[in-house]
Amino acid sequence: MANPKSQWFKWQKSKTANFGPPWWVILNTLVIFIISQLVAVFLVDLGLQVIHRGGSLSTALDKSAAAQFFYVLIAEGLAVVFVIWALRGRRLPLSAIGLGRRPRRRDLTRGLLGFGAFYVLLIITSILLTLIFPDLKVNQKQDVGFNNLATLSDGILAFVALVLVPPLGEETLVRGYLYSGLRSRWKFLPALLVTSLLFALAHLQPDNPAGLVWGAAINTFLLSVVLVYLRENTGALYAGMLVHCLNNVIAFTVHFHGALF
Repeated sequence: MANPKSQWFKWQKSKTANFGPPWWVILNTLVIFIISQLVAVFLVDLGLQVIHRGGSLSTALDKSAAAQFFYVLIAEGLAVVFVIWALRGRRLPLSAIGLGRRPRRRDLTRGLLGFGAFYVLLIITSILLTLIFPDLKVNQKQDVGFNNLATLSDGILAFVALVLVPPLGEETLVRGYLYSGLRSRWKFLPALLVTSLLFALAHLQPDNPAGLVWGAAINTFLLSVVLVYLRENTGALYAGMLVHCLNNVIAFTVHFHGALF
């Protein structure tokens, strides 16, 4: 078994890795995110055309759980592939983004503690925001897709796509590549704030008919704060992936309780 202290020193050393300047890391993260989404849309659309399904892609994604599942799977998978590609371009190992060792029992323990800390933080923040900004809408429903779950298999596809897949792709890209890259040049607090702010902005959903989803943005900002802390504290992504997954389980249950339960 690897010595925990040696793993910690490897993480300390990785903070001096040459990811490039912070603006380059941020730009790369945005490009990886956008290209992954666009390629996923293209491939799913191509697949629908091959099986001779007519109509627009947006309609197909809205009505087909399978199409939505493959869209999420491809987008998150490509994000991981592009991160690895970016690391190779800089001759950086996977340990530089928190994937240099196998998961350990302490990752489970810290993940569970982090999950509890996140919900305590979320409850306190929600109370304070309600008192200070009583008109702020924090309970808007986030559009997560999968609006037509007709069968049990549809529900399983939605669960895998929304609960299990995003923690792998998003943690590798955001807390792995983005935060580690910023942390290689910046101190902990500014790297945490920029990482968490960008993660929150990505969940505002400006195309939502109900308006900007402030609740989701606040939730994901606080979640990212905890995830970044775990990345910093453990030197790996596994505890954060667990917290992210558990949070998605709660969100999935609340969002789909009427359709599946």
